[in-house]
Amino acid sequence: MYKFSINKELFENILLKKTLILEKENTNYWKKEFLEPILKDDKLTYELKQFKKLMITNGLGKDKPQIVIECLKVDYSIENGCFEFHLGKILEQKNINAKDDEKDKIIEQLLKEKVELENKLKEKIKMTQQRIEF
Repeated sequence: MYKFSINKELFENILLKKTLILEKENTNYWKKEFLEPILKDDKLTYELKQFKKLMITNGLGKDKPQIVIECLKVDYSIENGCFEFHLGKILEQKNINAKDDEKDKIIEQLLKEKVELENKLKEKIKMTQQRIEF
């Protein structure tokens, strides 16, 4: 499992599933961290290290918000010149105060719409049955 400390905005976007790919720029530091040298047929090549989980934190101290998230794959984008971590499910959460959780709002909205659609469907069925009876 690899650990990242990121800014608050990016952390919240990952938590709310607005950001599905975490990007790290192509610097010597990140190359050293993510590229694994491999000797193949007497030639030195590099492969991207793959991680199954990532620990993402925001801030310092014992009570810092953190999540453990599934890492689907690590890739390198030639177009953007950065390492990309494709994020999956959130596996663990610690010290997170979700005051205005957008996912809950969306779910609530969808449930209301479902009830409205069910009511409209019931009305149409009743109207159709009444027409058949006449």
